[in-house]
Amino acid sequence: MTINNKKDWWQVVEDNWEYLQGIIFDKMMYDFAAFEVPGDDKSEPTGRTIAEELEHLKYNRDARLARYFHAAWGLSSDSYAYSVPGWGQLCDLCSEEYVLYEEECEDADAAAF
Repeated sequence: MTINNKKDWWQVVEDNWEYLQGIIFDKMMYDFAAFEVPGDDKSEPTGRTIAEELEHLKYNRDARLARYFHAAWGLSSDSYAYSVPGWGQLCDLCSEEYVLYEEECEDADAAAF
């Protein structure tokens, strides 16, 4: 599926959730505490584990979910990456993350005029 907009991005997440979650769980301790700024233990804890936080972010369509995708991508070796289902979709979600912010950018551009 081509990701052209925010709706497409979230559809790829929904369609591949089991694989995406599996990739993240392979790279992170899913029962560790999650923080408001993913990966920043100096930020406020969310009160959820990473596993619970992923579900929360997905359910609420929170763009911070992309931070977990990027982290898993960065923590993966080439040999791991191309051996797991969902890797191509993870890469697409990382590279097309910008679609999550297009409306904000358009609003900022309109406000500037």
